[in-house]
Amino acid sequence: MVRRHILTKRASKTTRKTKSEQYLINKKYLGDEPEYSGPMTKLDFTNSLNWYNYMCNIDDAREYLAQYLINIKCEKDAKRINSFSDNEIPTTLAWVSRMYTKGYQLPDDAQNYLNTNIKKILNKNIEIKEEEPKISVKDRMKERFHEIMGEIEGLIDDHIINNEEFSLYNWLQSNNIPAAYATSIINKLSPVLNELIEAYKTTDEQLKEAYKSYSKKDLKKLIDFYQNMCDDVSKYSGVVKKTRAPRKPRTVSVEKKIKNVKYQKEDSTYKIASVSPEKIIGAQELWTFNTKYKTLTVLRAIDRGGLQIKGTSILNYDETTSCTKGTGRRTENYVKRVLEGGKIVLRKIMDELKTDKALAYRMNENTILLRVIS
Repeated sequence: MVRRHILTKRASKTTRKTKSEQYLINKKYLGDEPEYSGPMTKLDFTNSLNWYNYMCNIDDAREYLAQYLINIKCEKDAKRINSFSDNEIPTTLAWVSRMYTKGYQLPDDAQNYLNTNIKKILNKNIEIKEEEPKISVKDRMKERFHEIMGEIEGLIDDHIINNEEFSLYNWLQSNNIPAAYATSIINKLSPVLNELIEAYKTTDEQLKEAYKSYSKKDLKKLIDFYQNMCDDVSKYSGVVKKTRAPRKPRTVSVEKKIKNVKYQKEDSTYKIASVSPEKIIGAQELWTFNTKYKTLTVLRAIDRGGLQIKGTSILNYDETTSCTKGTGRRTENYVKRVLEGGKIVLRKIMDELKTDKALAYRMNENTILLRVIS
């Protein structure tokens, strides 16, 4: 019996397009930024808004608003735009600002909208609540130290009057007194201890007169009491410092890491666009192309933590496996292979290129972020 195999056609998996790919697709159908030489109709105005909505992001909006304010001689307000959160940037207002900056003759209602709302966002964010004067850390610690010493001196008085047992170590521990106050407490107790020791040993008549109500035995007890307190403070400080958990490093957000990244969004000569810089963080490999010098760079991570970004620089790359080389006359071929090739193709590309260049681990306005491999 011949068994037939039934071949079923699987539904093709929908591939998700990257932000850069989507940008190129949008540009293909929407074209370049609109240009108008005469008065804009309402339809022109609506079409322009649609173009900016598809093609621009919040960073573009922030830049357009700042440039508009610079053009109308409001430089201080332009600098304030950078302190606004993303939610405080009205994108429609930014797009209208961009049109005005480019010299478009806007419809009357659009011009009124711009004038009214630019004042609103500036006035809204300039409202600063009156705050109480901030107390410095030094003054706060000084105030807290006086409180601590007030309690300790009260406990000392109770011990002397009632002859009660008192462990300063236990008191410091039960009240979670920070070790930072230890030196100040000892400095406060030491002068009293030294004076008691001197009174115990001295032949000075004035000092003897001051402590005439204390016998040698009483003085010895007080000396031991103050000495034990100073020792307790020293021991407590040492224990706290040894057992204190190390401070955890602050976690820096991705948005903050890529805030100052400079790169070229897209290049019409080679018809390529950059991937989002967010993808670089934690990636194992980054391929970049410099459109000005026609150089290809690969940066490979030194460990599993992946690549990191600080300012405009890539960090945590392996210097022995990362390199930059000139692409020569076959630039488009190499760029295409980087974008489309698999791991084997990528391993061979740099061996084929012979012109070594200084490693380009810093990004700039000519850097296209070609590909990221996780």
